[in-house]
Amino acid sequence: MQANIINPFLTASIDLFSQMFGVQAEPGSAYVIKDQIHHRWEISGVLGITGDHQGIVAFRLPRLLADKLLEKSGVKTANEKDRKDMVNGMVGELTNIIAGNASNKFEEHDLDISPPVVIIGEHHEIAWPKIGPVVGIPFNTSFGPFEINVCLK
Repeated sequence: MQANIINPFLTASIDLFSQMFGVQAEPGSAYVIKDQIHHRWEISGVLGITGDHQGIVAFRLPRLLADKLLEKSGVKTANEKDRKDMVNGMVGELTNIIAGNASNKFEEHDLDISPPVVIIGEHHEIAWPKIGPVVGIPFNTSFGPFEINVCLK
């Protein structure tokens, strides 16, 4: 996948973590994901992209990072169910922000994003479209790792 498709998602992720949480997100090297089953992510925010490019984008993270981000945002919850609901909503919204900000950087292309879906569970699978490679962009933060996965044509 070309850098001009990956870089907007990289930049949008760095900006989001800096602006919303005051946390530096350090990107690693992008790679093509071959093994979809064996991964460390417990939560994935997933959304579709249509228009001049089509595909799927996912924001993937461990529960510990999601909990820390919720805490950093200042949200308080009364019980475990409320906390889980807030984490799910936050992950969906962060996925939406990353994809929305990235799509705005495709200045000469018309892109639309679908509402996000949040998937929870160890070793959960995403049924990626067979339109091209799935590229992973790993990040490290002081709160823990996360990854952006992109499959666009």
